[in-house]
Amino acid sequence: MNYRFQQLCACSGLALVFILFPLLILMGFFPPPSPSEGADAIAAHYANDSWIFLLGGAVTIQISALGVIWTAAISVQLRHIEGNLPPVFSLSQLVCGVLANSVFIFACAGWVVCAFRPDRAPEIIQTLNDWAFIIFLGTVSPLMGQALSIGIATFSDESSEPVFPRWAGFFNCWVAAIFLPAGLIPFFKSGPFAWDGLFGLWLPVGVFGGWIVVMSFLVLGAIKRQKADAFAALAGAK
Repeated sequence: MNYRFQQLCACSGLALVFILFPLLILMGFFPPPSPSEGADAIAAHYANDSWIFLLGGAVTIQISALGVIWTAAISVQLRHIEGNLPPVFSLSQLVCGVLANSVFIFACAGWVVCAFRPDRAPEIIQTLNDWAFIIFLGTVSPLMGQALSIGIATFSDESSEPVFPRWAGFFNCWVAAIFLPAGLIPFFKSGPFAWDGLFGLWLPVGVFGGWIVVMSFLVLGAIKRQKADAFAALAGAK
């Protein structure tokens, strides 16, 4: 039962991706409103079909729990790597994952508030929209902390049958590096580093989705091997 629950936790990451990205497309956030747009244009974005933003924002807030469960599944595997050593990597990854999901919730709440009263003064809606997008796309340190914890833990795994393949360590370090430029979003209203640019939106968001999918399958593979080893040990004991 424990292995089955771990598998469900690993699959929660896949569920998050396949629910979140269609919702963002439905809300018209690919591409999002440009940060260089005026207050009236931003307000009009939410005034048209405000129910889409209410629905999409509310659902994304609720599905954030999937990210926490997925984070826990990874921390269990990092704990296997650490063995009897202090659980530095597993705890760091878990805390960063919870923090990343908290950031996600606050950002989505900003979109909901924008659409809740679309007749507000345009400047207020623009402020809330700025707040939501800067938090959603610009707060990358928790995600980088997750990726680096996984990457370093993978490199430290010296067992004969490592939990994750060594390439996963390089992959996670590369993911952390890709996330880094998005932290420059508050300094740009146009260009590749703005929240609708290549390094502010398209590259980190695409890598984020791929990272979750790759890590979900790696965790599922690790759980499958551990389950087989446990049953083999049980059969040998008999």
